Amino acid sequence: MGPPRSALLALLALPALLLLLAGARAGECSYFCYVADVFLPTLGDATRFKHLRKYTYNYEAESSSGVPGTADSRSATRINCKVELEVPQPCSFILKTSQCTLKEVYGFNPEGKALLKKTKNSEEFAAAMSRYELKLAIPEGKRVFLYPEKDEPTYILNIKRGIISALLVPPETEEAEQVLFLDTVYGNCSTHFTVKTRKSNVATEISTERDLGQCDRFKPIRTGISPLALIKGMTRPLSTLISSSQSCQYTLDAKRKHVAEAICKEQHLFLPFSYKNKYGMVAQVTQTLKLEDTPKINSRFFGEGTKKMGLAFESTKSTSPPKQAEAVLKTLQELKKLTISEQNTQRANLFNKLVTELRGLSDEAVTSLLPQLIEVSSPITLQALVQCGQPQCSTHILQWLKRVHANPLLIDVVTYLVALIPEPSAQQLREIFNMARDQRSRATLYALSHAVNNYHKTNPTGTQELLDIANYLMEQIQDDCTGDEDYTYLILRVIGNMGQTMEQLTPELKSSILKCVQSTKPSLMIQKAAIQALRKMEPKDKDQEVLLQTFLGDASPGDKRLAAYLMLMRSPSQADINKIVQLLPWEQNEQVKNFVASHIANILNSEELDIQDLKKLVKEALKESQLPTVMDFRKFSRNYQLYKSVSLPSLDPASAKIEGNLIFDPNNYLPKESMLKTTLTAFGFASADLIEIGLEGKGFEPTLEALFGKQGFFPDSVNKALYWVNGQVPDGVSKVLVDHFGYTKDDKREQDMVNGMMLSVEKLIKDLKSKEVPEARAYLRILGEELGFARLHDLQLLGKLLLMDRPDSLTIPAAQARKDACTFFKDGGLP
Repeated sequence: MGPPRSALLALLALPALLLLLAGARAGECSYFCYVADVFLPTLGDATRFKHLRKYTYNYEAESSSGVPGTADSRSATRINCKVELEVPQPCSFILKTSQCTLKEVYGFNPEGKALLKKTKNSEEFAAAMSRYELKLAIPEGKRVFLYPEKDEPTYILNIKRGIISALLVPPETEEAEQVLFLDTVYGNCSTHFTVKTRKSNVATEISTERDLGQCDRFKPIRTGISPLALIKGMTRPLSTLISSSQSCQYTLDAKRKHVAEAICKEQHLFLPFSYKNKYGMVAQVTQTLKLEDTPKINSRFFGEGTKKMGLAFESTKSTSPPKQAEAVLKTLQELKKLTISEQNTQRANLFNKLVTELRGLSDEAVTSLLPQLIEVSSPITLQALVQCGQPQCSTHILQWLKRVHANPLLIDVVTYLVALIPEPSAQQLREIFNMARDQRSRATLYALSHAVNNYHKTNPTGTQELLDIANYLMEQIQDDCTGDEDYTYLILRVIGNMGQTMEQLTPELKSSILKCVQSTKPSLMIQKAAIQALRKMEPKDKDQEVLLQTFLGDASPGDKRLAAYLMLMRSPSQADINKIVQLLPWEQNEQVKNFVASHIANILNSEELDIQDLKKLVKEALKESQLPTVMDFRKFSRNYQLYKSVSLPSLDPASAKIEGNLIFDPNNYLPKESMLKTTLTAFGFASADLIEIGLEGKGFEPTLEALFGKQGFFPDSVNKALYWVNGQVPDGVSKVLVDHFGYTKDDKREQDMVNGMMLSVEKLIKDLKSKEVPEARAYLRILGEELGFARLHDLQLLGKLLLMDRPDSLTIPAAQARKDACTFFKDGGLP
């Protein structure tokens, strides 16, 4: 690697190499001082480092990367320092570093050994290392706590963490080998500990080995990812292609038991290009500490300071130099010129370069640069910020859209895309929440649910952002869900999408939902949505009792009772199934009776692996009862299931199921609700719902008559089209068409047929305007996540917009179309 452009850049780049550096021992009090009653009584009141002494070491750390045996392709960096460890009090220490040098490779000798020289910024690096001392303590012998100075740079602190970790040696025991879980710079790690040599019952040589991939803080660095990428969240799986290990050798003073010498070697091997998982592309780090002196000291002062930190490495982010911001602006200008010159072949490469450069900018740099980027080209800037995928990009783009009062549809689309980024930051979650709260649209609220689920995976404890979101949602369903009907329905759907997370944060939310289920004040649509909001929550006895009583309530509409029944059957008790089976023969609602009977019959016949326990409960309940006969599927509600189970050699059995629900209106035998779901159980995992599509509606009878009746649109249009295909049809068909429509082959031509079709469309629109407007909603879920729902009203508005270019007789007035479009966008558009 060549010399940095400035001294500061070299200091900032160094931790990227030294983050591989340290990885030596950390953990219990016995690293620096171990106490008899904590570990072994035979150890006595001994300490690894005695207080009122200073331990002086010569420290060397070298990092290199490349392919061994190919000298020209390797790079290396080396640090040398004088390290002093003062012990003013037992288990309290002060680390001082001085006389540091920073060297880099400039060539290799004939034997392949790296030739090093001082970097241009070596003096600045030495000054940064010696500027502050670092206090640390191990209270109660459990964890290492650091007390750095307020202005200590993170990358310098990480280097000092590596030095400390190399001195941390676990206590020896009577066992020659054991596995310990120790606190290290990579978090808590499983460590194979071996005592190699003893002298007078005291260990003098100790070795440790660990797989760094098993450490809980050994996390791969995540680069930006576009929310439009088909494959996301591959940072962790791809990180397994690198094998990371560490081994340390310690030589201890036989009399005083302190560390006389420590050598720690760390290796990171790229497995796809390795040979026998040993040789190939590799990064290596070696740390060496050799004791020089142990003089006495008189100072007993140890001030902990206000800043308290752990031993694990912190991630460092380099600041964006001015030239990097200038490069982003230049790339955008070149991209805009291509648009004018129509040299489109270079657009993809330049746009990719622009997105990559944006990902390298700091938050402050994006803030200052954004006005200039917007001035050059706001459309390209918008697209680049969306695909950037980094917190500094997504938060600024949402703030910008809000500030300029952008089109609501544009805000919805961008917010939804930003929410698809895996592992969002707290800042991203906060911005999405603010946007959802302001917009109150379907797209932004569904985006919020996706962001909450993604955020909670990496932040399982309740943060302030998650608590604020939970409190907001609970406020919207107060008073038994009797607020604005459309918005309450939307909130309940969104809660259902992130129910597991919300339940853990605020258990009171489930109580509010159950009140909505039991109440008769809200509409039937709201009551059913409240039941669906429980789909991801853990079913408790109290919840199951509410659902059971809702199902058994004869006064409730049949579709609400069936919704409660399906939710209850996720995890029913034997008593629940007994009561359902016993009362089913006396059920007065034939639609409910037929659906439940078909559902239970399908359970009995099912081979699905995940419901075998439920199958046993049903069989037990049917010992003293009998299922009613399932009635005509053309008129009565029913559950349909198609399943297949296979056994694979040396693997767990697998099963797949396609399930459908069809619920009829008892008044006219027309379907009012349907659902189709595909479920897979394989490789020993719990069953997963691959895809689910649902549709519910009412008031479709007049519409169906206008569409499919004797004088309806489809019979008329389809037959006209068939008649005029190729100008002729069989004579028998022609006679029917002439008698029915009054058309002949001689007096009507193609243009007349087109006009006739347009007249049919006009007649359909007039008929639909004069009829009762039907209501319908459809939703789509993939892997249990509901992506959104659409209403029939959305499609009607889109249809009006499409008809704006039709002949005058069918054209909607422009002003009315614009008004409808604004209403559509304000409502959130399609999810």
